[in-house]
Amino acid sequence: MIRKQSEKNMIGMNIKRSLLRWFLSLILGISSAFAGNPPFFPTDLALGAGGELIMTQKGPKRVDVFAANGRTLLHSYQTDGTPTGLLADGDKAFVTTFDAVGRLNRISLRNGQTEATVVTGSGACAPLYSPDKAHIYVCNQFQNTVSEIDPTTMQVVRTARVLREPRSAVFSKDGKYLFVANFLPGRRADADYVAASVSVIEMKGFNKIRDIRLANGSNAVRGICITPDGKYLYASHNLGRYAVPTSQLHQGWMNTSAFSVIDVEKQTLLGAVVVDEPERGAAGIWDIACNQEKLYISHSGTHDVSVIDHKPMLQKLLAYPDKAALEYDLNFLYGLRRRVPLQGNGPRKMVLASGKLYVPTYFADVLNILDVETDELTAVELNPGREETDVHKGERYFNDASHCFQNWQSCNGCHPGGARTDGMNWDLMNDGVGNPKNCKSLLYSHPTPPSMISGIRETAEWAVRAGFRFIQFFNVSEEDAVCVDAYLKSLQAVPSPYLVNGELSAKAREGKKVFEKLKCGDCHSGTYYTDRKMHRIGQDVEFEKGWDTPTLREVWRTAPYLFDGRAATMQEVFSIHRHGIDRKVSRKEIEALTEFVNSL
Repeated sequence: MIRKQSEKNMIGMNIKRSLLRWFLSLILGISSAFAGNPPFFPTDLALGAGGELIMTQKGPKRVDVFAANGRTLLHSYQTDGTPTGLLADGDKAFVTTFDAVGRLNRISLRNGQTEATVVTGSGACAPLYSPDKAHIYVCNQFQNTVSEIDPTTMQVVRTARVLREPRSAVFSKDGKYLFVANFLPGRRADADYVAASVSVIEMKGFNKIRDIRLANGSNAVRGICITPDGKYLYASHNLGRYAVPTSQLHQGWMNTSAFSVIDVEKQTLLGAVVVDEPERGAAGIWDIACNQEKLYISHSGTHDVSVIDHKPMLQKLLAYPDKAALEYDLNFLYGLRRRVPLQGNGPRKMVLASGKLYVPTYFADVLNILDVETDELTAVELNPGREETDVHKGERYFNDASHCFQNWQSCNGCHPGGARTDGMNWDLMNDGVGNPKNCKSLLYSHPTPPSMISGIRETAEWAVRAGFRFIQFFNVSEEDAVCVDAYLKSLQAVPSPYLVNGELSAKAREGKKVFEKLKCGDCHSGTYYTDRKMHRIGQDVEFEKGWDTPTLREVWRTAPYLFDGRAATMQEVFSIHRHGIDRKVSRKEIEALTEFVNSL
């Protein structure tokens, strides 16, 4: 108890110092709120018809065309929103953008004019051609759909629903199936097996026919690729050891990185290969690409690329006697993989083409070009004189695993997707084994104390510093912690896909009346729909004070629900668990209430 109080006092003093420093910076006019040369933050890249390197930049919201070596900027074209994905075709670029509305834009690479645009869905990203180039397909991350678009008319032809937050996709070699990587698990979190899935869309009817569940603990599925022979599919993802007790944290065995291997013909999971090493993690796994000889994986948290001997790895995997044990084998890649350190911080998207691997670093605007034949690596500064604000520094630090014990994880490991949730429960408190709590989104964590479901941290500032110390085993400097605070405070809610033209639907308006009728606002009140108090809910509360009232802002994005993730959907919260319902309500009223809450 004395130790906890001293830690609390120390953190409190640090927070006071931070506030004083912030106040003085305002007075003296030395705030870094505005940078003279802001970062690019590359979100996607492709090679043009003449070998040019085309990149979408989140920071300035534009498309940049560089010479093949990246040393000369040839053209810059502004986009109508934040660019999220890119597909190059001759003198055209098809660019997905998303702020409030998700779109696919057809842009001329000759003059930068937007020739046509079409609304696809919330969170539009990852455009790709069909094998015959007759259609373009766009993943709508927050709509949980994939759109089929005619590139000539720029009209949506068909839409297919997938599981949860599609982030990337790839076609089978025969074009009969589209495999879609779902970012997060789509089920309740209090089960023995919790994992994200790859959805399979049958192209003839354009319907999802199955969800291939990945290895237990899989989440944050970002990259997907298919082998040149079309037989196997690789998907890169976090592999959370969500059942690990607190006592095991010091071993680093908490968040690992892996890629799952899927048999394309059978549409079944073969197993997951861990890409971490026994004494060094490979955190922040992001993109994946392959040719016949090599498999390439980017690690945004450790700032390197894994280069794996493809054929020997695949042969070893197919011959592995116990596929269930494979996802625990940290020595599997021994002798088959080397790690290539890159220049800059945060490699994410990659392009493998023309004998080269192109890898820009998200947090440094440095382009790394690896010659896959000679292994020669060159690095080019795309944005010399790049300046970061405190918010930018905080985001970089939030995603950086290089300071963590053995590089096993960053804050992004448990809070992927812009500091949100991983959709899983974690057993990380000193309250005995077998009492897991659902991972919370960090959106609005600072203005809605206390922090964590149990309210064990009185403020988000305290939680940030304690998280570095007790989860990553690193004493973060106060200067860096302040920047992480700034980043988390800067987070903005994504407009709910349940809104209609930015307004509540008729059904949601009826749900608001039900919300008021049931007096839900007694606990979920104010701007953030929380009274910032602790409440005992039901009979299964292990803490005397109960649980922290969560914000309902962006709750549509943060499934599963309740403290242990027992409700897969918001409708289950009301219809099965009857949360906050102490009187008779109709099914129609529950559906309307669900619509309203999901619209916040």
